Amino acid sequence: MLLQKLQRLGMAASWDSCGSGKQKNPRKSIVPVQYRAFIHECSQTQQERKPCRLMKILQSNNCIHECKYCANSTKCNKKTELKPKELVQAFNFLTKKRLVQGLFLSSAVTRDADTTAEKIIESARILRFKAGFKGYIHLKVLPGMSKEKIREMAELADRLSLNIEVPDGEFLSEIAPTKNFSNDLEKRLKWINELKEKGILKSFTTQFIAGATKETDLNILKKMHSLYKKTKLYRSYFSAFEPVKGTSLEKTKPENPWREHRLYQADWLLRIYGFKLRELKLALDSNGMLSLHKDPKMAIAVNCPNKHPLDPNNATKEELLQVPGIGPKAAEKIEAMKKTAQLTDFNELKKCGVILQRAMPFLQLEGKRQTRITAFQ
Repeated sequence: MLLQKLQRLGMAASWDSCGSGKQKNPRKSIVPVQYRAFIHECSQTQQERKPCRLMKILQSNNCIHECKYCANSTKCNKKTELKPKELVQAFNFLTKKRLVQGLFLSSAVTRDADTTAEKIIESARILRFKAGFKGYIHLKVLPGMSKEKIREMAELADRLSLNIEVPDGEFLSEIAPTKNFSNDLEKRLKWINELKEKGILKSFTTQFIAGATKETDLNILKKMHSLYKKTKLYRSYFSAFEPVKGTSLEKTKPENPWREHRLYQADWLLRIYGFKLRELKLALDSNGMLSLHKDPKMAIAVNCPNKHPLDPNNATKEELLQVPGIGPKAAEKIEAMKKTAQLTDFNELKKCGVILQRAMPFLQLEGKRQTRITAFQ
């Protein structure tokens, strides 16, 4: 019986993004465990990020909400729930077998947000104080939760998340009529941010669904940029819409997974590379969409011919990061190399980690170029 619960609630949790890893053969697993998160991420540097394999599961899949896209909506069958002690028992078994190192725990809203949150909190509290688990715990904040319960979660977890799903209330009303965007989501994100600013919470994230409504990539990018600017949101996740049998949107066309990939690339440019929103807009078509066939950084570079070719010897780190094929590590190595000698050979850039095939059309050394931008148009 417990095994069936774990399989069902593990599968139900697979719709939430929490890391870059992919689950292997989910239907054959005890629970989905092949998901990776990164702990100690607050520095925003890759070098300090440590992968952590997670047990990813729901406390319950019996939801009062009627979200048209969700596998746990009221219209879906096979409802089940884990008691806190059952969840901890399963987690302890998997950690002893060294199958998981951390926990990602979410839930459908069974009666109301706070009643459900109490069970999530109890599970985390047993794990922390009775089982003595000191590792990574990620807890999901539910729409409409009280400030008190969110604080209790923050005191137990390494990370909290709240899925904003769509850019604004108009889109949310289309797919989740029982939720209020301003009150249930934005206000709760504000409370979570306050806990982060006070040092009570280490980190928090959110997630967007791409393609469940008619939102554009520009809509998503604007909202994401606003959250990064106004809060200490660590990062955004994206999930390309997939129709679920038994839901109101089961006959809706699935979103192209490349759209999800392009949004992740755009997010990376905002968070890590320091691009401005106005620069990201250069990668959008007339409909406000990113190209599925060209990564945003390349699209921006091609659309800014006046900035290129760039000589790395005379470029700032910020300018280097604008060049396709040059990432943060490569830019730092180029900056270090320039302090000791003038760069005269493209192979020196390759040694720094530059992907020359992508970067060459946008660079020159001593006035020399080897590939034209037109090769990428």
